[in-house]
Amino acid sequence: MSNAKSKYSSNMIGLLLVNLCFGVTAIFINTFLLAQIFVMTGESFIALGRFSLLNFSFVFIFHVIGGMLCKRFNPIWVTRFSAVLACLLLILIMLLHEQLIYYYVVFGLLWGCVVGLYFCAYQFLVSKKSEGESTLSYISLYVSIASIVRLIFPVTFGAIIHYGDFIITSSIILFIGILQILATLLIKHDPEKSRKLNIRGYFKAIKEAKHLKQGIQLWFVISLTGFADTIIIITTALVMITFGTSLSLGILTSVSYVFVMIISRLYKKAGSLRKYFYGVAVALPLLGVSLLLWSVSLFSVALFMGFYLSTRNIIFMEEETTRLNAAKYWNGSDFIMESNLFYEAALAFGAIVSAVLVIVIGTFYIQWLVISLLAAVVFAFALHGVLLKRWQYINARNQI
Repeated sequence: MSNAKSKYSSNMIGLLLVNLCFGVTAIFINTFLLAQIFVMTGESFIALGRFSLLNFSFVFIFHVIGGMLCKRFNPIWVTRFSAVLACLLLILIMLLHEQLIYYYVVFGLLWGCVVGLYFCAYQFLVSKKSEGESTLSYISLYVSIASIVRLIFPVTFGAIIHYGDFIITSSIILFIGILQILATLLIKHDPEKSRKLNIRGYFKAIKEAKHLKQGIQLWFVISLTGFADTIIIITTALVMITFGTSLSLGILTSVSYVFVMIISRLYKKAGSLRKYFYGVAVALPLLGVSLLLWSVSLFSVALFMGFYLSTRNIIFMEEETTRLNAAKYWNGSDFIMESNLFYEAALAFGAIVSAVLVIVIGTFYIQWLVISLLAAVVFAFALHGVLLKRWQYINARNQI
């Protein structure tokens, strides 16, 4: 028993370290690389939309490819390969930084490949290695530690880019990418019989279990999360327009994560008061975007960014727990990967639709249209939070 417990602990620590390293790389790509693309393309929302469209599309494509590889081979190797591919992407960014305006589409494609392969293996491993309440405990621990990481790194990266060089930051991220590869060595996965993806069998199984309706409802709710991925893209652009520097972007991001760290910890210990925290998490971004609709200023942009980042993790923890539990319903069967892919398709669908809208809005580049799109996406995010909690309440005993 103690040996099993030790092994479980090693797996969770390995997964935690791998995910933290990946999270730092994601901060760099999704915030500072996007900001560089926006600035170097002459504040083009079309460029951000193209990058995001390719990114989100290839996330899903390689999630499916990674799913097939995880079913047939060891998922640890898929995780390791995604980390190696991330390092190669960072090397390309370092070499082609001056030509970023010509190669940002390629970077978006490659980053989509990295994210798709990474998450298909990571979610599969978490679903396999965690049980019951340990899933929420693991996610809560990750969010708490990740908040500290996000407190330190954004302002550090912003300062290095502002006072130093973008290449120096890329070099630091490359080192962290190498640490991610090493962290995968801590994860052990028992060899399983090689299997193929069986999407048809998955739908047949949930239909026979009379869970198809609930699964489709959750699919729709999660698609709104994908749609809300545009929030951080538009917010990053607004910060660069109003503040003008990567240092300001880094400071605002780090300050926001001070509140993320506090709120996440309070939410974990809130017990019966969680529903009030959750209500605030849904309402605050709506308040923030209302201020932006009234007036786009340094104050309103900073306040919205703080409101959104500091509360989204509450909804994220609830959704991620629900999604992993949906996969864990099939633990011990053949359908964990199929369940993850089903809900990943929802994320991809929502994200692709929102990226297309960014391109369309960018064609006109009228500020009120950009803010209106942001307001629509924030409303979708808030609606997602309400519907997720309603789904949990209705299906409390049958999370599929």
